Amino acid sequence: MLGIVGLVLVALAARRGLATKRTYAGALAAALGVLASLAMSVALVGLVIIPNGPGASEPAVASGEAEEIDEDAETDEPQVPEADDESTPEAQPAEGEQSAAEGEPEAATEETEPTEQPAPATTTPDLSTYEELDERTLAQIVKAPDDHIGRQVIVYGTITQLDAATGQCFVRVSIAHAPQDQWYDYEHNTVGLAGDGEFDCPVLDPFVADDEVKLWITIGGSLSYDTQIGGSTTVPAYVIDAAELQ
Repeated sequence: MLGIVGLVLVALAARRGLATKRTYAGALAAALGVLASLAMSVALVGLVIIPNGPGASEPAVASGEAEEIDEDAETDEPQVPEADDESTPEAQPAEGEQSAAEGEPEAATEETEPTEQPAPATTTPDLSTYEELDERTLAQIVKAPDDHIGRQVIVYGTITQLDAATGQCFVRVSIAHAPQDQWYDYEHNTVGLAGDGEFDCPVLDPFVADDEVKLWITIGGSLSYDTQIGGSTTVPAYVIDAAELQ
């Protein structure tokens, strides 16, 4: 199942244009895992079912042993022990055993209170570890985003598109290294994804187009997409870990 999940994630990344060499290496590893799991499952099913199938041969028994078994079956009569309450030790327990048995049920049925399970750890990122950028550093990231994959930084921007065309978890943002006086001063066109990338992304729920935001992001590389005028463009892409209205 983990291998199948890995393949689905790679397909989603390829669909969004986020796939890299590492992504395809992960896809190969996931595929090998799925094949290995299927092979092992087939082998186990064969070991369990085939020996007990209708075509399975009966276990071989030596001729001498078979004769002894037949003779025992014909001559030996099953011996049923006579129930004797006085002579049979199993029929009536000793007084000491009976008194001990009478005193045991309370201890045996005593239930211990279940221990409390620890609360699950939260997965909220530590926003204090994200890096503030200067203008030059942001320009270097925009120039070669694939060289900064996994880098966690803080950017500021204005949302240029967040509608039915992009989907509720995919957003276009013009960004800068610091808050700007006018929306057109955010010069770098970028795209961000949040949550599962499709439907579950509460971090973007409060926002609409033209909002000015502060974003805590993890760089994901570059992404190419088709524009509304029929061309295509390649821009930096990232995962939005947290967002705040400015």
